[in-house]
Amino acid sequence: MRKISLSFIITVLLIATVVIPACNKSQRDPAKLLESQRIPTDFDYGTWTGSTYSNIFFRFSITVPEGWYISGDEEMKALMKQGMEAMDEGSIGNQVEMKRLGEMVKITNVDLFFAARHSFEQAMEQEVSNPVISVAVENLGEFANQVDLPRYVNITRQNLAKAIPGVIIKSQTNKLINGQEFASVQFQFSIEGISILQENLICLKNGFAMSFALTFNDDSEKQQLDAIMATLKWD
Repeated sequence: MRKISLSFIITVLLIATVVIPACNKSQRDPAKLLESQRIPTDFDYGTWTGSTYSNIFFRFSITVPEGWYISGDEEMKALMKQGMEAMDEGSIGNQVEMKRLGEMVKITNVDLFFAARHSFEQAMEQEVSNPVISVAVENLGEFANQVDLPRYVNITRQNLAKAIPGVIIKSQTNKLINGQEFASVQFQFSIEGISILQENLICLKNGFAMSFALTFNDDSEKQQLDAIMATLKWD
């Protein structure tokens, strides 16, 4: 999976989870509503201890296998920049819609981390596929009391369809993972001739929406990612 493709995937997942366009039915100023969703300055971005990630604010931990590649903050920012540049070039998806949602993402969303079976350079050099798990959150702000899980999933589906014409929703169901209810949306789309399979596991926590995105090419890779999700613990 090429680096530009992964950066675009991560960006797509973020812009797919923006609630303002779907929820703003009033005459209130969208800019003021967006301000209520701004990420607070004392937000906890989480920490890694070996191969285990933990986050005090959301009170969860998750462990990836030894040897998996874990992103750093600077690489996350670089990937987001590449994804936004791909949108500006208009080579993928609906350029106008994606750019509009992308501007909102800069204020309301945070990518907590991603981990991959291989580093991107290694995957490209060896020409191997690269299963990835990434975790993103969106501050719901004033919308926290208006949006339940089914509605949030519906907004995600609407934004995906607007941003990526031709995206195929393969399934939607609910899952219980270690005591936490998730909405599971599996979908497929193509980027630069590459077919992408992804499961987006969504839950609502502390006024935020949290999305665990599993990106894979086949059942074997999906099983690796499911095993990581099985390590998820809530305090």
